[in-house]
Amino acid sequence: MEKTYKLPIVLGTDPENTIRIDKLPPLKGAFAVHIHESETENNAHIKLEYGDTEYCLSLYVFNYPKFLRNETVRVRNYDLWPKWIMFAARLPNGKLHPKSGGKVYREDAVIVGEGNYELENPFISFKYSDGRILNFRIEFYRYLRYKSPKYGPSFRSEYWFIGVD
Repeated sequence: MEKTYKLPIVLGTDPENTIRIDKLPPLKGAFAVHIHESETENNAHIKLEYGDTEYCLSLYVFNYPKFLRNETVRVRNYDLWPKWIMFAARLPNGKLHPKSGGKVYREDAVIVGEGNYELENPFISFKYSDGRILNFRIEFYRYLRYKSPKYGPSFRSEYWFIGVD
């Protein structure tokens, strides 16, 4: 019999009550990689389906080219977002993603990759729709308290995603 888990639904403002991806139960689902044209070009936001909830988990990758080479990268948990934003963006050719529902959640978001992921702590695997497979071991790095220019006081967890062959 498969074990069922209740996923935490919280925002990262309290260190005692935040989502730690290295402590989540096994998860799998779709993912989409967004580049925001107004941000540093080497960084990316990976949106992960968050179980059967109405949310996606947003991970900020600090060096997406290194991530694509399956090298060690720093990743920040940007918490939960409404699931509809996963594909609510344009493709590199300027057209809306077919799963966008005609919506765009921010004008500078471009989807540059997608596929399916599987989380079985401490490991996470990304299987891109083009056949590329990336595997990482997740290692907690630190908690970070800062003031977001957009959202105000924030509390985030950061990780090292260590490439695994």
